[in-house]
Amino acid sequence: MIEINLLPDVKQEFLKAEQTKHTVLVGSIIASIAVLSITILFFAYVQVAQPQYQKTVQKDIDSGMLEIKSKSNAKRIITVQGVLEQVPALKDKQQVTSRLFSHLKQFTPRSVKYDKVNLDFTSGKLTLAGSTVSYEKANVLANNLKSAKYKFTKAGSEQSIVPFSGIVFSNLGKSESADNGNIVSFEISMQFDPQLFDPSVSKQSIKVNASSEELLLPEEKPLSENALGVME
Repeated sequence: MIEINLLPDVKQEFLKAEQTKHTVLVGSIIASIAVLSITILFFAYVQVAQPQYQKTVQKDIDSGMLEIKSKSNAKRIITVQGVLEQVPALKDKQQVTSRLFSHLKQFTPRSVKYDKVNLDFTSGKLTLAGSTVSYEKANVLANNLKSAKYKFTKAGSEQSIVPFSGIVFSNLGKSESADNGNIVSFEISMQFDPQLFDPSVSKQSIKVNASSEELLLPEEKPLSENALGVME
């Protein structure tokens, strides 16, 4: 048997185009239905499931609070929880204290002892109060602060800045109660650069116009931790 194709090539191309068009149309309809279904499900979750979940969570919280309040040591439990919430802040303060001790040793003359150190991060002000053996040594401290250069590495780049500015004595005179020969009391304040306490910096050091023999030894403490006040 012999088959003869009576359709011209143009007609065949037209039929193929119609078939392709039909396939694309069906696919688009299916995709639209899928998107619409997902949208409806998401809307249902936001309007129904999520509020219900929030109510359940709040109910659990209220139930837990009632259970805590019913216990005889409820106050102690809440106090412990409060302490735990403060742990990150206490850790940050400890890091600041540790870094401040390191900075103080790098510009403080050996004969200087601090009775009070106040660090105010809001105003960017550092106040040092203490005593020393003479007015000359107090001026050495001031000159060390004025000549200080803070070198550090941040984001892989070595940098150098002037860490202190506006250095002034608010009090300088004879000490009423001399301790270990420290007959001069002083209080000196200044503005400090916040990068001194930036946790992202490394390899930090303070250099001053004084020899290492004139500064505190590494093992010496310029003050006790109780003398430090930190304000955020």
